Order: sequence, then structure tokens, then C-alpha cells
Amino acid sequence: MLKTASVLFRFILGLAILGGAIGVFGLMKATREAPEIKPEVFHPLLVRGMVLTPQTVYRTWFGYGTVRAMDKSDVAAEVSARVVYRPDHLEVGASVEAGDVLFELNKVDFEEAARSARENIASLEAQLSGLDIEEERLARQLELAEEEAAIARRDYERARDTISRGAGNEAELDARLAAVRRAERSASALRQQLDLIPTRRSDLRARIEAQRATLRQAEDAVRRATIRSPIAGVVQSVELEEGEWAQAGRVVARIVSLARVEVPLRIPLGAARDVAVGDSVEIRFRAEDEYSVPGRVSRIAPEADAQTRSLTVFVEVEQDPAGTGVLRPGQFVAGTVRSSSPSRQIVVPRRCVRNDRIMIAAETDNPEAAAWPVARRIAESLARGAARSAHGSLAGPDIASRLVSSLSEAAKVEVGPSATSLAEVVAEPTGRWMGTVGVELVEDQFVRVLTDHLAPEVATWLIDADLAQLPESLRAELERVERLSVVRAVSVESLFTIEGEFPELDPVERQWVVVRAVDGRELAGAVLLTSNLDQLIEGMLIDVTLQARGDEP
Repeated sequence: MLKTASVLFRFILGLAILGGAIGVFGLMKATREAPEIKPEVFHPLLVRGMVLTPQTVYRTWFGYGTVRAMDKSDVAAEVSARVVYRPDHLEVGASVEAGDVLFELNKVDFEEAARSARENIASLEAQLSGLDIEEERLARQLELAEEEAAIARRDYERARDTISRGAGNEAELDARLAAVRRAERSASALRQQLDLIPTRRSDLRARIEAQRATLRQAEDAVRRATIRSPIAGVVQSVELEEGEWAQAGRVVARIVSLARVEVPLRIPLGAARDVAVGDSVEIRFRAEDEYSVPGRVSRIAPEADAQTRSLTVFVEVEQDPAGTGVLRPGQFVAGTVRSSSPSRQIVVPRRCVRNDRIMIAAETDNPEAAAWPVARRIAESLARGAARSAHGSLAGPDIASRLVSSLSEAAKVEVGPSATSLAEVVAEPTGRWMGTVGVELVEDQFVRVLTDHLAPEVATWLIDADLAQLPESLRAELERVERLSVVRAVSVESLFTIEGEFPELDPVERQWVVVRAVDGRELAGAVLLTSNLDQLIEGMLIDVTLQARGDEP
């Protein structure tokens, strides 16, 4: 009995507590203040832009090539001998000047050959001097011999005259004739010796010249035994050590000058019409590097490569070997050739060209379209108000009349005294929509879909509304939105890229593209949108600023 009463008491007590809690909850719900609905302000996307004006540009072409030295030398030994001296500093990477000693070879044999040649020349020159004396002596002897022969002939003639007159005898005449013959033979021998003097002199002179040639060769060998650098540059390789044998014709060192290098640059074949000798070139270690080395086109290959459809231009670069950023032979580099013939073109930052389109700011085709951003904001506010009161009791044929009061309360915050007229405009079509599908949606989806449903109705009402009856804040918002621009996408053709600055357009951008509109539209004077590019959609309203470049808004 007592146990049953205890259970009953506890049950009644539990019901009383639960009822009290429900009563407190009901009291709190009945006395709570309705939350204040604050207007949502439409914030158009702020986009930075630049006014497109024709710029003076130089056509550029991009290509790749491998650096090679213009001044280089494979130094070879010119004589065969043993290395007796190699400078301590002569190592790979060492700098040398033109004329610096690389190796000293053993020159004893060459010096001995030179000494022997000099002695032979002295001996032959002495013989040549003696020949002059001999020639003078023979000439005098010949003169005397000819006089003796003349005397002997006169004696012979007298003896013959005597015999013809009957005096003398034949033996005496024969003796006179024999004397004549002896004198003539003596003179002839002397004349023959004298005639050989020029031949002997020529022979001696020829032998002297031969010895002089031998001397020059020996002296040249002595000189060549000292191997010197023919150019100023850097040692690339050293092939001999002290004590090794140097063979004539063998390369003993390689010297490379970094003061002048050449880059055979392969550029598109389309550049053949405009590129010329003397055009400036910027050489970079990598295409993305900002640092560049200036050069000039020194010559152009006459033939193009049919497989790669490229043209080779030879770029000459003069540089300080001791400086920084030195181009080295064998290095793969990128180059940009700039034509010397400028033209006026429209340029845009390369990052602004997306999918072959650029975004520009334009006036709205219909000024009334400015009401749409405001209408959508109001529509979303109304949708949220409707969502808070949406429940099963709203369904039914008279939902439109019951929505008027609900939407009027939500609209008062937005449009003031004209809230009832706005509610009447949107209530009936909204009631029909809510009676069929609206109340079945969850709140977030309900607000989104209802906003899309209400926006056209609210926009129509705003366009027809008396602006004087609207709150000042709403009128100011409408006036501001009317000053906005609309995003227009323009399809463009990219002609070529440019690395450099155009301070008139933007002081920071360095990568530009020369473009022209595919449909032939004039781009000069248009406002190119340069920020928030990922958020821009064609047809959206934006606020544009042409202030100096700063941080992305």
C-alpha cells in the first residue's frame, strides 16, 4: 500500500515539474523580443583597372642557344723537346695575358745549331771576300799575259817578214810561233779562271743564304722552345708537366677568352622578315630570370631549319670576365631578340589574358539593370523573413493574404512606408510558390531558391517605385549602384610577348602581351580589369578604380 502510494506520488511530482518547465518555456517564448532585422548592404566587387592606350613596342622573339667562345686557342708545341719549366700558377681556371709563358722547353740543341750556322756563315763570307782578291789578281795576270801574247805575235810577224825577204830561217820562225802559242794558252787559262769567279761567288752566296736559313730555323726553334699564350683568357686545360716530352704539333694547353662570346640563337622562322643585323638581344641564364646580359645580332644564318622551322641568329656579347653573371662557353641560355623597328600596339599584362580573353569595364546596356543588385539583397532579406515564419499553417488557398503581413514586417526595414505595396507585389506569386514546393525545403535551400524567385519581382517594383518614398539610405545605394560598370569579356589574339616596363600603364608589371580583338573591336580607351580576375564573371556589376597600383583589393 505504502509502496503504491510512493510510486504514485513520484509520478505526480514528475508531471508537475514537467508541466512547470513547459509553462516556463511557453512564458519565455511569449515574452521574448523579436530579433531586429538589419538591412544587408550590397558591396560590389572592387576591381582595379588601367586605361588601354597604344604603346611604342619593339617586336620580340624568344629562343634558346648554347654559348661558345669567339676567342679561343689550342696551344700546340712547335718543336719537339723536353719541358724544363712550367709556371706554378699554370692550372685550370688561371687567368693569363697574351704573351705569358706557359712552358719552357730544352733549347740547348737549337742554340748549338744556331752557333754552328753562324760559324759556317762567317767562314763562307771570308771565302767570298778572298774570292774578290783572287778575282783582282787574276785580272792583273790576264792583262800581263795578253801583253806577252801581243809581243810574241809582233816577234812572229817580224820573223816572217824577214824570211819573206830571203833572210832568216824556218826554225826561227817556228820558235817565234811556239812563243805566241804559249802566251795565248797562258792568257786563255787565266781568262777561264777569271770567268769562273762569278760562278764561285754565286755558289758561296747561295751557301751563305742556306746557312742563314739554317740559322733562322735554329733561332726560331730557340724562340719556339718558349711556349707563350697567344691570347688573354682563362686556362681551360694543361696537358704537360715539367720533365715530360713535348711533341711538335701536340696540344699542350687550351686558352679561352670570356671577353667576347657568341650565342647561336634559334628563334621562330617568322622573325626572318623583321630581324636584322645589329638588333639588340637580352640573354638570360633561364627564361624566368630577371637579370640579363645585353648583346647584338652580329650575323644571320642564310638557311632555316626545315624540321624545327627555326632561324639561327648569331648574338655577340662583350662582357667583363672578372664581373658577375658571366656567360661561359657551353652554357645553355635563353635569349630575347628585339627588332629595331618600333610600332604602336595595345599591350596588356600577360596575366590578364585568360583563355584568350581579357575582361574590360563597360557601361551597362540597360541603366535599369543597376537595380538588380539592390533587388537581390532585398529579396534575400524577404526570403529570410519568410523562412522564419514558414510552417505548415501557411499552406492553403489564402496563403497570399496571410503572407502580406509577414512580408510587410520584413520589408519595412528595407523600404520603409512602401513595404505594404512591395509585399502586395510579391505575396501572391510567392504564396503560390510556397503552397506547392516552398515549405518542403530546408531553410538554407529555401532562402536561396526563394531569393531567386523574389528578385525579379522586387526589381520590377524598384524600377516602378517612387524614389522619393524610399528611405534615404536605399536611394543612396541605388545611386551608387547606377555608377557601377559591367564586366565584358573580349576575345583577343596574342601577337607576341614583351619583357619590360610601361610606366604609363603600370610601373610594376614586366611581362606584357601585344593583343588585338578577334572581332576587330577598337581596344584603345577601354578600361582593362587587372585585379580579382578569378572572381570576375561576364555581365556582373563591379566598382572600378584607376588609382595607382597597390595591393590587390
